[in-house]
Amino acid sequence: MNSATPPVPQTEQQPTKVRWLMILLATLTAVLLYLDRVCISTAGETVAKNLGISKAELDNVLGAFFLTYALGQLPAGWLGDRWGARWTLGIYIFLWSLATALLAFARTLSALLILRLACGLFEAGAYPLAASIVRRWVPAPWRGTASAVIAVGGRLGGAVAPVLTIQLMLAWTHGSQWWSIPNDATADLNSWRPVMGLYGLAGIAGAGIFILLFRDWPHLHPAVNTAELRLIRGSEAVSTGSSQGSSEWPPILAMICSFPMWMNCAVQFSANLGWGFLVTKFPQFLKDTFQSSQQQQGWMQSLPLAAGIIGLFLGGLFTDALTRSCGPRWGRSLAMSGSRLLVFVALAAVPFAGSAWTATMLLAVVGLATDLGTPAVWAFGQDVGGRFVGSAVGWANMWGNFGVAVSPAFFGWIVGASTSGTDWSLAFQACAAVNLLAAVAALGVNASKPLVPSHQTYSGNRGS
Repeated sequence: MNSATPPVPQTEQQPTKVRWLMILLATLTAVLLYLDRVCISTAGETVAKNLGISKAELDNVLGAFFLTYALGQLPAGWLGDRWGARWTLGIYIFLWSLATALLAFARTLSALLILRLACGLFEAGAYPLAASIVRRWVPAPWRGTASAVIAVGGRLGGAVAPVLTIQLMLAWTHGSQWWSIPNDATADLNSWRPVMGLYGLAGIAGAGIFILLFRDWPHLHPAVNTAELRLIRGSEAVSTGSSQGSSEWPPILAMICSFPMWMNCAVQFSANLGWGFLVTKFPQFLKDTFQSSQQQQGWMQSLPLAAGIIGLFLGGLFTDALTRSCGPRWGRSLAMSGSRLLVFVALAAVPFAGSAWTATMLLAVVGLATDLGTPAVWAFGQDVGGRFVGSAVGWANMWGNFGVAVSPAFFGWIVGASTSGTDWSLAFQACAAVNLLAAVAALGVNASKPLVPSHQTYSGNRGS
């Protein structure tokens, strides 16, 4: 009698879980992304003193990063659609990490500005390419949740960056005495340089790991079985062809003519206008208003970004649950609108905070509520983008990141125009009003209609 276990029938084959490894790689990429993005604003006061630049000049540097970051979104999305994320994103990680590492050698305002412009341009590839990873590797009903997981990596990196950056600077300054330094201890003016070098080297290593482990399509990964392929594709045909994506140009005309796409862009702009404050001007607000120490600023800046992690998890589950019960039209739209209303309420309350910690808790609500809508924003691009998902997400991210680009100047100009030159009340109220308008705009988002019908092709943005 043969006691060998009979083979499992194909219909009973359990899906492998390689798709979650791909999402993990994208998530770790997001950690690196935000570590390099936030660190310079946390060290901003020390950087400004070291290079002899003014607050206004530092604001220009912080805003310039997001200008190239915004402009690079659409080209990065198209490159990902055309060539896949493996090499495209791997090269982007390497280049932005190299720009961060070279900050250690910056001696002038011009050098600082050029390197941050370069870092913004190369970081632009991260989220459009991550969106294409989700589109290719995750079943449609779970793309909001997968997008939330990746975005959590960014918020985790952003939450860790302020505390880690300050502590590394203090450790470099005080050496073995670091453990016993007082709360009001300050860092040496050159202490930010080795920290930038360390972050850059970590990112270069991360680029190699990503290229080694990632594959552009499920059918190209040797560990993916047929059951997982079938699960990922659902009713779609399992791709078995080339590793290259579409060679068509981005559907720019279709995006320009899409009212829901513009409403989504408006939501992203408003979200990033307020969120940009958290990653650029928050330490200055704490010093101007409450005279918080450098260490206190690091801990307090981390809290709203950490709260965003909770918002992302809840937002991913919320928008996917709404979509399964109400369809994509309201499943994405209501999630975006509700998050903007919460941000409006929290920002409007900040001027009435009586202490640094009260203000920080209100801004933590801003961080949580902002990210409550992020999974819906990402999922919208994946829902309507089809084979142009990288381009669709890149287009919306471009307009959204113009909000971050103008955020330092927006807050800085309003505060500077106040009677005392340090009154932040009107700036918060203005940003709250923008988010209230965005809550209305979100109701015009419709994820049920594809940007380009599946039968239509684009060449130079002309249907054929």
